[in-house]
Amino acid sequence: MANSQNPDKQVRKGLKEFMQTDNPRKGIDNLRSLEDIIIQTSDSLQGQFYLNLGIAYGQVNHADSSFWYLDKAEKIAQKTDSDFLMAMINNTRGLVYMGKADYEASLNSYQEVMKIAEGKNDPQLNDVLSKTYGNLGGVYYQLGQVDKALETTKKCLSLSETIQDTTDIALNHLRLAMVYNDLNELDNGISHLTMAKDFFENLNNPAMLVYSESSLGKIFLKKQLLDSAYSHYEQAYKYSKVLGDQEESITTLLAMSNVKLEQSKVSEAQEFAQNALQKAKSNGFANSEQKAYELLYKIARKKGNTSEALDHLNASIVLKDSLGNVDVKARIAELETQYETTKKEKEIQKLTYESQLKSANLEKARNEKIMLIVGSLAIIASLILFFITKHKKEKAERIAQSLQVEALQKRFMELHSSPSELSVDLNMDELNHKLQTPLTEREFETLKLCIAGKTNTSIADEMSVTVSTVKFHLRNAYSKLGVNNRKEAFKYMLESI
Repeated sequence: MANSQNPDKQVRKGLKEFMQTDNPRKGIDNLRSLEDIIIQTSDSLQGQFYLNLGIAYGQVNHADSSFWYLDKAEKIAQKTDSDFLMAMINNTRGLVYMGKADYEASLNSYQEVMKIAEGKNDPQLNDVLSKTYGNLGGVYYQLGQVDKALETTKKCLSLSETIQDTTDIALNHLRLAMVYNDLNELDNGISHLTMAKDFFENLNNPAMLVYSESSLGKIFLKKQLLDSAYSHYEQAYKYSKVLGDQEESITTLLAMSNVKLEQSKVSEAQEFAQNALQKAKSNGFANSEQKAYELLYKIARKKGNTSEALDHLNASIVLKDSLGNVDVKARIAELETQYETTKKEKEIQKLTYESQLKSANLEKARNEKIMLIVGSLAIIASLILFFITKHKKEKAERIAQSLQVEALQKRFMELHSSPSELSVDLNMDELNHKLQTPLTEREFETLKLCIAGKTNTSIADEMSVTVSTVKFHLRNAYSKLGVNNRKEAFKYMLESI
């Protein structure tokens, strides 16, 4: 931006660009470039500026930086007596605390918003209050306080309808459906999911449509209304293809296969299961692959094909066991040994170079260090060879004792190129000690299940949360690790623990 521009115009332009960017890190860089001139602008612009920096740092899980800028914004809000700015600050604090799984602090922040905004007929405050009710309902849901989650979400829906915020209306119907399903009030759940689906269709949001249709399929399956269940799973599959989400596509194929099997339409069930199996293998989703084999086993039994059923059962057992077998630990130990060896080599080289610079007799020092390196590497190589030989011997003994171990070894080699499918023994305290921003317990548990090869849907079922919550925790965990996906996260674990 040109220095000749009016500071107010520069900051307004920067804030507008920030609102339009999808990359919070880029947004932070752009806003930080304006810090030298922000003092020259009005109090109102300064408050918005620090608020948005607090939001941006919260989005990348830098809680301390987020709180620092929110505190600066709060001082301006108190100075200007701005209820709207103060409400936005506390709503943002609540979200950041939610990201840290500090739900008590999150509740306190949201209650501050309600003190400011409730009972005031102000469109801006009502908008903040609507979002706060939605976030508050999410906190109660995470804490297992379903009655409070239901009450708060109803208030949120009513307010979002008053201010005619279509997106919030759709999300609140979805939240209510989740709560009613937990209460086993399935008809109410269906009603709200249907309304949410209609809104998401108008908003052209395929990601939320996949979730809505899949949830409807699950409820109708629970009610044993199989035709309706299949219809919704089929729609979810179509939306997942539009979205390009292979994981959701595989999950819905398995669900469709299961419905067809319950309808005794064996050929169709087999077709869907084989399609899911092929996609799971191609994309490296071990958990879905194992579920596909389980379905194919049931289908083969239904057909009376004992030999085929046994093959699928064995494949399912081998794959399931391979996700946590002892050879994975052996592989990790081997990689750790290689890493430590490389690390020692670099340390020796560093000592060599330092000695060369300090020593008056450079040639003599060089020769001595080379001998040291060669001797050290020889010792290390001997130790590695000893342990590898010992490992191979133990491995051979295990193979001789059991054909099952031989099958696990073969499968492990096939999975070697897909580290995301392997299971790792993780220690949260040890891992967090290496991170600038520690993982929360929920983020750590989600990451651990992800690295074990489970799909987001499976993780959601196991943790009793939504797929969106799983993806939220994974994004937070990836950001804190400095990685982009589960394969990179697994590689990070191998190199760090």
